[in-house]
Amino acid sequence: MKKIKVFLADDHKILRQSLVILLSQQENIEVVGEAADGVEAFKNILDLKPDIAILDISIPKLNGIDLAIKLKQSSPETKNIILTMHKSEEFVIMALQAGVKGYVLKDNALEELIQSIETVDNGNIFLSQGVTQLVVNGYLNNLPSDQCQSTPISSREREVLQLLAEGKSNKEISDLLCLSIKTVETHRSNIMHKLGFKSIIDLVLYAVRNHIIEP
Repeated sequence: MKKIKVFLADDHKILRQSLVILLSQQENIEVVGEAADGVEAFKNILDLKPDIAILDISIPKLNGIDLAIKLKQSSPETKNIILTMHKSEEFVIMALQAGVKGYVLKDNALEELIQSIETVDNGNIFLSQGVTQLVVNGYLNNLPSDQCQSTPISSREREVLQLLAEGKSNKEISDLLCLSIKTVETHRSNIMHKLGFKSIIDLVLYAVRNHIIEP
């Protein structure tokens, strides 16, 4: 079984060591490195090329947001997850704009971190339950009025939209709905076009806002 290679960057030694122990107990996860500051983390991540980098926002020398931006440019194959105490709308939006694929609150780390790693590794977005509503509110504040109105998506497209928002892959949706992968991809493309979405984040937020999924 191919293991997900994970790197941890957090200056809180006890928490970092606890998470290393937690993750190392998972059969599908391998912790390949750790760091206590952003500069060290950046160098090691470039060398080790992990699948997932877990970054604390408040890490010394180079904060997690700026580190994520640098990694997006220098190590695009590594997907970044923010692990933090900060649950303000400002931090969440900044992280998503930096290309972060997951945002997990430290309060929920033991319950959600493994799930976030698996979700992000599968190419999907993971938002901690405690921040989902903040992101939705921030999104709505900047939403054009024409997107607030109902849009002409079919019932089948709505099914696909819900499964995408729940983090299902195209293959999983294909199996669940008995459709070809090509048909699922077509529905996905049509949904993105009809609703004016630019990313899967927009799709997830729409699904939460319209109670297609619950945060």
